[in-house]
Amino acid sequence: MMISIKYMKNLFVVVVLLVVLVGRVDAQQEPMFTQYMSNSLTMNPANISINPAFTGTTENLFINTLTRLQWVGMEGAPKTFSLTAHSPIPWDNMGVGVTLVTDKVGPVSNTFFTVNYAYRIKLYGKINVSMGLKLGINSYKADLSSLEVIDEGDDQFSGNESKTSPNLGFGFFMYTPQYFVGFSAPKLIQTKIDDEYATDDNQLKNHYFIMGGYNWQIDKDWMLKPSLLTKIVTGSPVSNDITVQAVYKNWLGGGLMYRIGDAMGFFVFGKVYDEINVGYGYEYSLNGLSGVNGGTHEILLTYNLNIFKPKSERKIFRF
Repeated sequence: MMISIKYMKNLFVVVVLLVVLVGRVDAQQEPMFTQYMSNSLTMNPANISINPAFTGTTENLFINTLTRLQWVGMEGAPKTFSLTAHSPIPWDNMGVGVTLVTDKVGPVSNTFFTVNYAYRIKLYGKINVSMGLKLGINSYKADLSSLEVIDEGDDQFSGNESKTSPNLGFGFFMYTPQYFVGFSAPKLIQTKIDDEYATDDNQLKNHYFIMGGYNWQIDKDWMLKPSLLTKIVTGSPVSNDITVQAVYKNWLGGGLMYRIGDAMGFFVFGKVYDEINVGYGYEYSLNGLSGVNGGTHEILLTYNLNIFKPKSERKIFRF
């Protein structure tokens, strides 16, 4: 019996989606980014979706958007968008912020919305410690009716699946102008994504992140910033992102990223105005998917709004 080209194409897409979905359910339920050091032009990282203790560690109101198109060229490939806004409250040593992340893989969509809070204390000298909490909701949806199946009467693919669940996370962050270390657990509540067939395999598992970095001032113009991000998920191999970036006069830079055994990439960033930074990142797969996709692209836009300065000293960007 001959198998049609269309059937083979659909079979390939389903197999790839199964690989992606199983990998994400078991290991990478939290979206990953090449430019996780998204506040590259200042001393401290600012991706509060990874660690809520980063909240308010910048000097100004910080707004960050990042679009990630993973494995370009593959049908149903992951697409992720994140929006972050957070600010210090100087008179109370606190920080507040919000995050919105949407992650789509084939027919499956995940949306994460959280409110973040952090409290900062100064230990001694230039050493600061920030402790953060996040509270939010996760929304999961699978549009099964959009899939092409062999048996069109299969009730398992006749409708959509959806689930909304609460989320709670915490983080710790110690930093100085020269170095930082941190630990976080951004998802403490484990939730079954399918109540009917609930098992440990389809449970949203806890993720743990360990991070650290150093700012090496080479001379008055150049700074070298190596960093490490380790991701730990129960039942999955430990993932390590090693990043080295160079910054010139605090307005232009770039770097290399290596996710051990999985991917490598590069990124560039620059300041286009006093408050506005842009960045671009590219990843190339080192696993079995390297020959069937065109790589991963990221576009970053950040805005530092100096709301705590007197109006006479503010520089407002106008189009």
